[in-house]
Amino acid sequence: MYPVLLQLGPFALRTLSVFFILAFFTTAFLFWRKIREEHYPEDQVFDGFLLSALVGFIAGRFGYIASQFDIFGIDLIKWIDIATYPGINGAVSVLAAALFLYRYARKKKWDVFEILDFWVLGLAGGLAIVYVGLFFDGTGFGTATELPWGIVFPGLQEPHHPIQLYYAAFYLVLSWYLAMVEYSYRSFTWYRAGRKTANAGFLVSVFFIASAVFYFGMSWVKMPIFTFFDLNIDRLVALLAIVLGVLLLFFRSGRSFRQQRASKDIVQEILANPDQNSDDTPPSSTI
Repeated sequence: MYPVLLQLGPFALRTLSVFFILAFFTTAFLFWRKIREEHYPEDQVFDGFLLSALVGFIAGRFGYIASQFDIFGIDLIKWIDIATYPGINGAVSVLAAALFLYRYARKKKWDVFEILDFWVLGLAGGLAIVYVGLFFDGTGFGTATELPWGIVFPGLQEPHHPIQLYYAAFYLVLSWYLAMVEYSYRSFTWYRAGRKTANAGFLVSVFFIASAVFYFGMSWVKMPIFTFFDLNIDRLVALLAIVLGVLLLFFRSGRSFRQQRASKDIVQEILANPDQNSDDTPPSSTI
C-alpha cells in the first residue's frame, strides 16, 4: 500500500487525496462535455454541479459520523478534522448530491433527468478512480478471506477481500456500458413503451439499480455501513434502493400503473368474450 505519495518534512501528500482530486476532475470533465454538446448554459449547470458536490460531501461526512458515532461523539473537532479522522459515507453522499442536482435543474426548468443522465456518466468513471485510491490508501477493505487473491492490508494479520478493486472494476465496466448505451437506449422498444421518442432518465435509473444490486452482493464480503442498534441493515437498504431504481425506470419509460391496469382489463375482456370482439360482418347471401 502507498498511503503517502510524497513526504516533504512535515508535509505529506496522501495518495487518497490525489485520487479524490483526479476523480473530481474526471467527473467534472465528462459532465461538462455532455452539457456543452447539448448547449446548456455551461456556467449555470457547472454551478449546480459544484454545489451538488459540496452538498454530497457534507451529507456523506455526516452520514459517516452518524454510523461511527461511538468514535466521534459530539466532538466537533473530530467532525471537522477529516485528515485525522477520515471517512465519508459514499451512498449518502451520492444520493444527497443527486437530490440537490435534481432540485437545482428543476428550478432552472431544464430537463431534469437529462441532466442527471449526464451526471452519472461522469460519476461512474469518477467512482472507479476513488476506489483505486482507497486500495492504495489501504482503507475500505472487506472481510477476512482465505481466497488466493486476499490481501494483507496494513495493520492486519490475515488477508481480506480487496473490495476496493471489486468496486473499481464494477464502476469501470458500468461507465463503459453507460457511455455505450447513451445514444442507443432511445431505440429500445421496451423502454419507449410504444412512443415515438424515449424519455431521459434511462442512464440514471440503470446506474442506481446496478449500484444497488452490486452493493447487495458485496454486503457478504464487506464491513457493514448502515447499522441500527448494532444490526446490519445494508442488505435492506440495498433492496429498497433496487425497488426505487426499478420504479424510476418504469415511470421514465412512460408507463403507469393505471395504464398497465387498463391494458390488463382489456386483455381479460377479450379473452372472456371472444365472440363479441370479432368483426361484425354480415353473412353472405346466396341466390
